[in-house]
Amino acid sequence: MLEKAVVRSDVPETGGPFNLGVTFGPLLFISGLPPFTEDYCATLRASRERGERPPPYEPAPFHEQVTIVLDHVKRVAEAAGSNMDCLLKVNVWLKDQTRMEEFDRIYRTYFSGPDSLPARTRIQAGRTPMDCDLEVEAIGYIPGASW
Repeated sequence: MLEKAVVRSDVPETGGPFNLGVTFGPLLFISGLPPFTEDYCATLRASRERGERPPPYEPAPFHEQVTIVLDHVKRVAEAAGSNMDCLLKVNVWLKDQTRMEEFDRIYRTYFSGPDSLPARTRIQAGRTPMDCDLEVEAIGYIPGASW
């Protein structure tokens, strides 16, 4: 019988009511991940625990935010026993679509080649978590896992 399992990784948690990754059989579901560092997540968790408004987010340069998000997606995938080439579908929310070329240049480096790229949707977000520049979620599979 298949069971849902939470993926535990070293990606910083925000304290929100969700898990960063969940598996079901060979399938992997990665929540939308913003470019938050552990330092920011720690202050966010603390403010949530105290019932206070979230602290303001001070964005890093766009290319650093992209790298943080994609590193986090990669780390959740690897913690589940998967990897970036096993992603099947990725959704990307950009605050500003004029940054798409810069995003794509970095994004491509996380995959072994053009044939390993997943299906993808990229949209301009009306609002992102704490007004960061992007958020990325993914669905993939775990090689060797069975139904």
